[in-house]
Amino acid sequence: MDFRQLEYFKAVVEAGSVSQAAKNLDLTQPPVSLAVTKLERELGVRLLERTAQGVRPTNAGLYLLRNGGRLVADRDRIASTLSMMGDGVVGDLRIGVEPMVINEIVADVLAEFLDEAPGVRVSLTDVAPDLILRGIRLGEIDIGCVPFGPDQFANFVADICEWEPICAIGLNLAVPWDRSHEHHPAGRGWGRWILPHRIAAFRGMPEVVEAALSGDDSFEILEVSTPQTAVPFVAAGLGVTPITQRLAEKHAGVVLHDAPGWLGPMKATLLWRRGIEVTPVMQRWIDVSRRIGRRRSEQGL
Repeated sequence: MDFRQLEYFKAVVEAGSVSQAAKNLDLTQPPVSLAVTKLERELGVRLLERTAQGVRPTNAGLYLLRNGGRLVADRDRIASTLSMMGDGVVGDLRIGVEPMVINEIVADVLAEFLDEAPGVRVSLTDVAPDLILRGIRLGEIDIGCVPFGPDQFANFVADICEWEPICAIGLNLAVPWDRSHEHHPAGRGWGRWILPHRIAAFRGMPEVVEAALSGDDSFEILEVSTPQTAVPFVAAGLGVTPITQRLAEKHAGVVLHDAPGWLGPMKATLLWRRGIEVTPVMQRWIDVSRRIGRRRSEQGL
């Protein structure tokens, strides 16, 4: 028994005759009649009662009509779902995001992604970059987004991941409000810098800042978990920190200065595990991220 036979049988019952069913199906009569005959032979039961007025279903035919219709509906629903999965508009997607890039790009990506694919169940976790890498390696995260460019990756990251640079994210220097009048060329003289802790997988702010200020006698580091963790400490007068404008704007008691010239922008980059199939849902996320990244660049953000 196949779906074509069920569809022809249903058409015959609805039309009341094989000839009319064939017309409704835009077919000749023989293939429709043959399909119903083969169906009866395969099932070992008579499905249609032939009369002078046409055909009508037997009790077995009525049973098949009720249950066969559900099979056809299930087939259509499954086919439709598979087609949507192929288009990347249904399914599941697990995203791991460094918290700073949520504010800068991922929130915009998520909004546009869900507009296009509301049937996708997105699970988004904001964690530190080393935990994103671990989740990708273990298959717990489908795609990660970190604030580092490929030139900042440790060699072993390339063994684990494929990547896609998305956009550059400019940095400012957040300073306490009561020190807003101070100006320190090349960033020297600020004293304590509040920086995220070092990560073996990525070379980031701590290394860049320490290399630039190694000769500054006032320089010291207070390590925190993430860049945004540093901002309340800046507001409390504990030091200065590189931060994006979007994040700093949320905190009173913080003033933004231009970042020193040696402190370049962050580079938001997508990561996923090397060697896996990039599913249509994953590809849609990558495509939307590219689009948002281009839009940011065109707007000078």
